[in-house]
Amino acid sequence: MKRIMGVLMATLALDAGTKWLASVALTGRTVSLGWLLELRLTRNDGMALGLFAGNRVAGMLLPLTVIICGWLLLRRYRLTPFTQTACGLVLGGFLGNFLERLWHGWVLDMIYFPFLPWFVCNIADIAICAGVVLLAASLLFRPQDWKEA
Repeated sequence: MKRIMGVLMATLALDAGTKWLASVALTGRTVSLGWLLELRLTRNDGMALGLFAGNRVAGMLLPLTVIICGWLLLRRYRLTPFTQTACGLVLGGFLGNFLERLWHGWVLDMIYFPFLPWFVCNIADIAICAGVVLLAASLLFRPQDWKEA
C-alpha cells in the first residue's frame, strides 16, 4: 500500500506541477520541439480523445466507476511491487484529472505529438496509459502477479 500511495502522490505532484508550469509559460504560445513534440495549452472538457465533451456528469462518474471496479477486482489478489506501481500510476493519473475536472470543469492538456494529430495529453494521461500497459504486461507475462490473496 505504501508503494501505491508513493507512486500516486508522485504522479499527482508531477501532474499538478506541469499543469501549473504550462499555464504560466505557454499561455498564447506554442513551443515546437521538432517533428516529435509540441507544447501547447488546450482545455479538454471531455475525456479520452474528447469523448463525452461537455458532459460533466460522465466526466465525473466514469472515472470513479473505473476506480471502484478496479479496486473490487484487484483486492482479490496479492499485489506485487510491479502491480502496485501500475496501480499507483493509474490512480494518480485518474485522481489528477478528476480533481482538475472537479475544480475547473475541464482538464488542461499541453503535450501534443504532431504525428498523432488527434492526441493532446498531460502527465496524468501518460501515467494512466503507462499503468494500464504495465497491468496488461503483468497479465500476459507475469502470472506470479495474479495469485489470489
